[in-house]
Amino acid sequence: MPLIGQLILEPGGRGRAISGRLYGLPVLRAEADRSGFWGERRLRRAGRALRQGGALRVLVPRDFDRWPLLEAFGLRPVDPESFVRAQSVPLTLEALERRGLAPDRATVALRGSRVDHALARTAAQLCPLVRRLVVDAPRGGEELALWLHREFGVPVLPPAEQGAVALRFQGDCPRREDAALELYGPRPGLAGLSLSAPGLAEEDREDLPLLAALWEGGKLGPEDIKIT
Repeated sequence: MPLIGQLILEPGGRGRAISGRLYGLPVLRAEADRSGFWGERRLRRAGRALRQGGALRVLVPRDFDRWPLLEAFGLRPVDPESFVRAQSVPLTLEALERRGLAPDRATVALRGSRVDHALARTAAQLCPLVRRLVVDAPRGGEELALWLHREFGVPVLPPAEQGAVALRFQGDCPRREDAALELYGPRPGLAGLSLSAPGLAEEDREDLPLLAALWEGGKLGPEDIKIT
């Protein structure tokens, strides 16, 4: 796993980068004071130090709004998409339960512009659990539906049908269900649900980029994740 950077906004921080650990995860940490006349310069110094130290992705405070300064050095945020998609099945089951529906009596729709690994994996994992699936993906959807029916014997409905809950894997796909989990982008929409790690400090428990970094680094397992 490539080195993760961490930017901390701290009074007196001068932008130097040092090695550290964040919940057991190795990080390259830079503290910067963004206030005053030299605030922007210190942020630039921090960005340069993180990049020179080998970081490509950076964890930042939640209210951080100066990404162009870091992007100028080739730095980018930690994307929570893969982490959130890894929780797609428990999220689906919780969404059904919130609606008073038993999975083995419910239809779940999987929607996207194409079938990717995450959509196919989620479909295969849901097949033993739910009554029916809708597969709606212009590229690869028909082939996936045939394979699922052949492998699991689960009825797969055509794209125009509705599910009790939908999982949307790309933003350019139809939204036919009110209860839709949007499993893409830097700010996934989870239909009123949230992912948290109760074992972390209170201010960190629902920080999706942090949870994603810890998940990728093997410092957070399924047993550490709570859906509320």
